[in-house]
Amino acid sequence: MGNSKVTFIFEGKDAESVAQNFFTWFVDGGLEDYIIDHLAEETGMEVESTSCSSEDKTITITSK
Repeated sequence: MGNSKVTFIFEGKDAESVAQNFFTWFVDGGLEDYIIDHLAEETGMEVESTSCSSEDKTITITSK
């Protein structure tokens, strides 16, 4: 099983607030479901969000 990483960097005015809003949108606003469904459809694999950490704003997506 391999690992790969994508990093989003929010810069500029109110960057922390924008980053928090993006994280909240992913976790609570429906973006998670859309991304997981799209990735599963595109790859033909089972894809799921396996962890989300609000402390460091990390999201782990696992494919099987």
